Amino acid sequence: MKKTLVLTLALILLSAGQAMATDLRALNVQNAKIYANDDQNAELRVNFDWFHDGQNSNFAGLRRNNNVFNLPRIDIRQSCTSCPIPFRIGLNTSLNAGNTELATFGTDGDTEVFERSAFGFGNLGLTLEAAIVQTDSFNVTGYINQHFAMLHNNLLNNLTLRPQNGRNAYGFQTGALYQADLGDHFTWYGDVGYRFDVPQRGAVQHSFVYYNEAVLGLGSEDQFGLSLGLLGNTVYTNNIGTDLRLVPGIIAKVGDAGQIRVGMPIGINGTSPDIGVQVSYFSSF
Repeated sequence: MKKTLVLTLALILLSAGQAMATDLRALNVQNAKIYANDDQNAELRVNFDWFHDGQNSNFAGLRRNNNVFNLPRIDIRQSCTSCPIPFRIGLNTSLNAGNTELATFGTDGDTEVFERSAFGFGNLGLTLEAAIVQTDSFNVTGYINQHFAMLHNNLLNNLTLRPQNGRNAYGFQTGALYQADLGDHFTWYGDVGYRFDVPQRGAVQHSFVYYNEAVLGLGSEDQFGLSLGLLGNTVYTNNIGTDLRLVPGIIAKVGDAGQIRVGMPIGINGTSPDIGVQVSYFSSF
Protein backbone atom coordinates (compact mmCIF):
# COMPACT_ATOMS: atom_id res chain seq x y z
CA MET A 1 0.00 0.00 0.00
CA LYS A 2 2.81 2.45 0.90
CA LYS A 3 4.62 1.72 -2.38
CA THR A 4 1.42 2.29 -4.37
CA LEU A 5 0.78 5.64 -2.67
CA VAL A 6 4.35 6.83 -3.20
CA LEU A 7 4.24 5.81 -6.88
CA THR A 8 0.91 7.63 -7.37
CA LEU A 9 2.28 10.84 -5.86
CA ALA A 10 5.46 10.55 -7.93
CA LEU A 11 3.50 10.23 -11.19
CA ILE A 12 1.40 13.28 -10.33
CA LEU A 13 4.46 15.36 -9.48
CA LEU A 14 6.34 14.28 -12.61
CA SER A 15 3.39 15.42 -14.73
CA ALA A 16 3.46 18.93 -13.27
CA GLY A 17 3.65 21.72 -15.79
CA GLN A 18 3.30 25.46 -15.59
CA ALA A 19 0.93 26.28 -12.70
CA MET A 20 -2.00 28.57 -13.39
CA ALA A 21 -3.17 31.32 -11.04
CA THR A 22 -5.79 29.19 -9.28
CA ASP A 23 -6.51 29.69 -5.59
CA LEU A 24 -4.92 27.31 -3.13
CA ARG A 25 -7.64 25.11 -1.64
CA ALA A 26 -7.91 24.10 2.00
CA LEU A 27 -7.38 20.45 2.91
CA ASN A 28 -10.45 19.83 5.10
CA VAL A 29 -12.79 22.77 4.41
CA GLN A 30 -14.73 23.15 1.16
CA ASN A 31 -14.31 26.52 -0.57
CA ALA A 32 -17.35 28.78 -0.26
CA LYS A 33 -16.57 30.55 -3.52
CA ILE A 34 -18.34 28.98 -6.51
CA TYR A 35 -15.92 29.72 -9.32
CA ALA A 36 -17.40 31.09 -12.55
CA ASN A 37 -15.38 29.34 -15.24
CA ASP A 38 -17.23 27.62 -18.08
CA ASP A 39 -14.20 25.48 -18.88
CA GLN A 40 -13.48 24.36 -15.30
CA ASN A 41 -16.68 24.22 -13.27
CA ALA A 42 -16.10 20.81 -11.65
CA GLU A 43 -13.88 19.94 -8.69
CA LEU A 44 -12.34 16.58 -7.81
CA ARG A 45 -10.70 15.63 -4.52
CA VAL A 46 -8.99 12.27 -4.00
CA ASN A 47 -8.00 11.83 -0.37
CA PHE A 48 -5.94 9.21 1.46
CA ASP A 49 -6.37 9.43 5.24
CA TRP A 50 -4.97 7.55 8.23
CA PHE A 51 -6.08 8.16 11.82
CA HIS A 52 -4.62 6.47 14.90
CA ASP A 53 -5.67 6.43 18.52
CA GLY A 54 -4.01 4.61 21.40
CA GLN A 55 -5.41 4.22 24.90
CA ASN A 56 -3.71 2.79 27.97
CA SER A 57 -5.45 1.48 31.07
CA ASN A 58 -2.78 1.46 33.77
CA PHE A 59 -5.18 -0.07 36.26
CA ALA A 60 -5.92 -3.08 34.04
CA GLY A 61 -2.53 -3.15 32.32
CA LEU A 62 -4.12 -3.02 28.86
CA ARG A 63 -3.35 -1.02 25.72
CA ARG A 64 -5.86 -0.52 22.88
CA ASN A 65 -4.73 0.67 19.45
CA ASN A 66 -7.22 1.77 16.78
CA ASN A 67 -6.48 2.61 13.14
CA VAL A 68 -8.74 3.75 10.30
CA PHE A 69 -7.77 4.27 6.65
CA ASN A 70 -9.57 5.96 3.75
CA LEU A 71 -8.24 4.21 0.61
CA PRO A 72 -9.27 6.58 -0.94
CA ARG A 73 -12.03 9.08 -0.11
CA ILE A 74 -13.39 10.70 -3.30
CA ASP A 75 -15.38 13.93 -3.53
CA ILE A 76 -16.60 15.38 -6.85
CA ARG A 77 -18.64 18.58 -7.21
CA GLN A 78 -20.24 20.27 -10.21
CA SER A 79 -21.05 23.99 -10.27
CA CYS A 80 -23.64 25.99 -12.17
CA THR A 81 -22.85 29.71 -12.28
CA SER A 82 -25.24 30.75 -15.08
CA CYS A 83 -28.32 30.31 -12.85
CA PRO A 84 -29.92 33.22 -10.94
CA ILE A 85 -28.41 31.73 -7.76
CA PRO A 86 -25.10 29.93 -8.37
CA PHE A 87 -25.18 26.45 -6.91
CA ARG A 88 -23.06 23.31 -6.63
CA ILE A 89 -23.95 19.64 -6.24
CA GLY A 90 -21.60 17.00 -4.89
CA LEU A 91 -21.15 13.27 -4.43
CA ASN A 92 -18.63 11.58 -2.16
CA THR A 93 -17.80 8.11 -0.94
CA SER A 94 -14.80 6.14 0.28
CA LEU A 95 -13.19 2.74 0.55
CA ASN A 96 -12.27 2.15 4.19
CA ALA A 97 -10.18 -0.18 6.29
CA GLY A 98 -10.07 -0.31 10.08
CA ASN A 99 -8.57 -2.39 12.83
CA THR A 100 -8.38 -2.51 16.61
CA GLU A 101 -6.07 -4.52 18.83
CA LEU A 102 -5.99 -5.07 22.56
CA ALA A 103 -2.75 -6.03 24.28
CA THR A 104 -1.32 -6.28 27.78
CA PHE A 105 1.78 -4.23 28.48
CA GLY A 106 4.54 -4.56 31.02
CA THR A 107 8.29 -4.60 31.48
CA ASP A 108 8.61 -7.54 29.08
CA GLY A 109 6.76 -5.74 26.27
CA ASP A 110 3.28 -6.08 24.82
CA THR A 111 1.33 -9.31 24.52
CA GLU A 112 -1.53 -9.28 22.02
CA VAL A 113 -4.86 -10.42 23.43
CA PHE A 114 -7.05 -10.07 20.34
CA GLU A 115 -7.30 -8.14 17.07
CA ARG A 116 -10.21 -7.32 14.78
CA SER A 117 -10.25 -5.70 11.35
CA ALA A 118 -12.72 -4.74 8.62
CA PHE A 119 -12.66 -3.58 5.00
CA GLY A 120 -15.46 -2.07 2.92
CA PHE A 121 -17.18 1.01 1.54
CA GLY A 122 -17.85 4.13 3.54
CA ASN A 123 -21.14 5.98 3.51
CA LEU A 124 -22.46 7.69 0.38
CA GLY A 125 -22.68 11.48 0.70
CA LEU A 126 -24.83 13.90 -1.33
CA THR A 127 -24.38 17.67 -1.07
CA LEU A 128 -26.31 20.67 -2.36
CA GLU A 129 -24.77 24.14 -1.97
CA ALA A 130 -26.21 27.54 -2.91
CA ALA A 131 -24.40 30.87 -2.98
CA ILE A 132 -25.57 33.50 -0.50
CA VAL A 133 -22.78 36.06 -0.89
CA GLN A 134 -20.34 35.94 -3.82
CA THR A 135 -17.73 38.68 -4.13
CA ASP A 136 -14.06 38.79 -5.08
CA SER A 137 -12.84 38.79 -1.46
CA PHE A 138 -15.71 37.38 0.66
CA ASN A 139 -18.08 34.47 0.02
CA VAL A 140 -20.81 32.66 1.95
CA THR A 141 -22.53 29.48 0.72
CA GLY A 142 -25.34 27.60 2.44
CA TYR A 143 -25.50 23.80 2.18
CA ILE A 144 -27.30 20.62 3.09
CA ASN A 145 -25.36 17.36 3.27
CA GLN A 146 -26.77 13.85 3.65
CA HIS A 147 -24.89 10.60 4.31
CA PHE A 148 -26.61 7.32 3.44
CA ALA A 149 -25.58 4.18 5.28
CA MET A 150 -23.24 1.82 3.44
CA LEU A 151 -20.96 0.86 6.33
CA HIS A 152 -21.19 -2.71 7.52
CA ASN A 153 -18.80 -2.42 10.49
CA ASN A 154 -18.14 0.22 13.14
CA LEU A 155 -14.37 -0.17 12.71
CA LEU A 156 -14.52 1.53 9.31
CA ASN A 157 -15.15 5.06 10.56
CA ASN A 158 -14.78 5.31 14.32
CA LEU A 159 -11.84 7.77 14.07
CA THR A 160 -12.68 9.63 10.87
CA LEU A 161 -13.67 13.27 10.62
CA ARG A 162 -17.39 13.87 11.22
CA PRO A 163 -18.17 10.24 12.11
CA GLN A 164 -21.50 8.71 11.16
CA ASN A 165 -21.52 6.84 14.46
CA GLY A 166 -21.31 3.29 13.28
CA ARG A 167 -22.89 0.99 10.76
CA ASN A 168 -26.30 1.61 9.21
CA ALA A 169 -26.28 5.23 10.42
CA TYR A 170 -27.96 8.01 8.44
CA GLY A 171 -26.44 11.49 8.82
CA PHE A 172 -27.76 14.96 7.93
CA GLN A 173 -25.89 18.24 8.17
CA THR A 174 -26.81 21.81 7.27
CA GLY A 175 -24.86 25.02 7.68
CA ALA A 176 -22.77 27.60 5.88
CA LEU A 177 -19.34 27.77 4.31
CA TYR A 178 -17.47 31.06 4.41
CA GLN A 179 -14.29 32.20 2.71
CA ALA A 180 -12.47 35.50 3.23
CA ASP A 181 -9.36 36.90 1.58
CA LEU A 182 -7.53 38.69 4.40
CA GLY A 183 -4.65 39.75 2.17
CA ASP A 184 -3.13 39.16 -1.23
CA HIS A 185 -1.83 35.74 -0.16
CA PHE A 186 -3.88 34.82 2.92
CA THR A 187 -7.32 33.14 2.85
CA TRP A 188 -9.53 31.97 5.70
CA TYR A 189 -11.90 29.05 5.05
CA GLY A 190 -14.68 28.09 7.46
CA ASP A 191 -17.60 25.71 7.90
CA VAL A 192 -20.16 25.98 10.68
CA GLY A 193 -23.17 23.70 10.87
CA TYR A 194 -25.66 21.58 12.78
CA ARG A 195 -25.64 17.82 12.33
CA PHE A 196 -27.64 14.83 13.48
CA ASP A 197 -26.86 11.12 13.07
CA VAL A 198 -29.26 8.21 13.46
CA PRO A 199 -27.21 5.23 14.70
CA GLN A 200 -28.38 1.65 14.48
CA ARG A 201 -28.68 1.57 18.25
CA GLY A 202 -29.15 4.32 20.80
CA ALA A 203 -30.53 7.84 20.66
CA VAL A 204 -30.22 10.21 17.73
CA GLN A 205 -26.98 12.15 18.13
CA HIS A 206 -27.02 15.93 17.66
CA SER A 207 -23.79 17.82 17.07
CA PHE A 208 -22.32 21.23 16.29
CA VAL A 209 -19.60 21.34 13.62
CA TYR A 210 -17.07 24.16 13.46
CA TYR A 211 -14.18 23.87 11.02
CA ASN A 212 -11.63 26.59 10.26
CA GLU A 213 -8.56 26.49 8.06
CA ALA A 214 -6.14 29.28 7.16
CA VAL A 215 -4.07 29.10 3.96
CA LEU A 216 -0.98 31.25 3.34
CA GLY A 217 0.24 31.35 -0.26
CA LEU A 218 3.97 31.52 -0.94
CA GLY A 219 6.15 31.76 -4.03
CA SER A 220 5.37 33.22 -7.42
CA GLU A 221 1.58 33.30 -7.98
CA ASP A 222 1.12 31.25 -4.78
CA GLN A 223 2.54 28.08 -6.34
CA PHE A 224 2.77 26.55 -2.87
CA GLY A 225 1.61 27.42 0.60
CA LEU A 226 1.10 26.54 4.24
CA SER A 227 -2.19 25.65 5.92
CA LEU A 228 -3.37 25.37 9.49
CA GLY A 229 -6.75 23.88 10.37
CA LEU A 230 -8.70 23.75 13.61
CA LEU A 231 -11.47 21.17 13.22
CA GLY A 232 -14.14 20.75 15.88
CA ASN A 233 -17.21 18.54 16.25
CA THR A 234 -19.14 18.61 19.53
CA VAL A 235 -21.80 15.93 20.10
CA TYR A 236 -24.10 17.29 22.81
CA THR A 237 -26.36 14.23 23.06
CA ASN A 238 -25.68 12.34 26.32
CA ASN A 239 -22.47 14.35 26.79
CA ILE A 240 -20.63 12.23 24.22
CA GLY A 241 -18.00 14.95 23.92
CA THR A 242 -15.89 16.99 21.53
CA ASP A 243 -13.50 15.92 18.79
CA LEU A 244 -10.99 18.75 18.34
CA ARG A 245 -8.02 18.45 15.99
CA LEU A 246 -5.21 20.76 14.89
CA VAL A 247 -4.06 20.10 11.31
CA PRO A 248 -0.87 21.77 10.03
CA GLY A 249 -0.21 21.15 6.34
CA ILE A 250 1.42 22.15 3.09
CA ILE A 251 -0.06 22.71 -0.38
CA ALA A 252 1.65 22.70 -3.79
CA LYS A 253 0.23 23.35 -7.25
CA VAL A 254 0.89 20.70 -9.91
CA GLY A 255 -0.04 20.70 -13.58
CA ASP A 256 -2.52 23.17 -15.05
CA ALA A 257 -5.22 22.94 -12.37
CA GLY A 258 -4.04 20.42 -9.78
CA GLN A 259 -2.87 20.66 -6.20
CA ILE A 260 -1.28 18.26 -3.73
CA ARG A 261 -2.22 18.85 -0.08
CA VAL A 262 -0.61 17.07 2.89
CA GLY A 263 -1.63 17.46 6.52
CA MET A 264 -1.03 15.88 9.92
CA PRO A 265 -4.08 15.93 12.24
CA ILE A 266 -3.17 16.12 15.93
CA GLY A 267 -5.77 15.41 18.59
CA ILE A 268 -6.08 18.25 21.10
CA ASN A 269 -8.32 16.65 23.71
CA GLY A 270 -8.75 13.16 25.13
CA THR A 271 -11.73 12.20 22.97
CA SER A 272 -9.85 12.93 19.71
CA PRO A 273 -7.60 10.49 17.84
CA ASP A 274 -3.95 10.99 18.73
CA ILE A 275 -2.49 11.55 15.28
CA GLY A 276 -2.98 10.98 11.57
CA VAL A 277 -1.75 11.67 8.07
CA GLN A 278 -3.78 13.11 5.18
CA VAL A 279 -2.72 13.24 1.53
CA SER A 280 -5.07 14.78 -1.01
CA TYR A 281 -5.05 15.56 -4.74
CA PHE A 282 -7.31 18.37 -5.94
CA SER A 283 -8.13 19.25 -9.54
CA SER A 284 -10.65 21.44 -11.31
CA PHE A 285 -11.84 20.60 -14.80
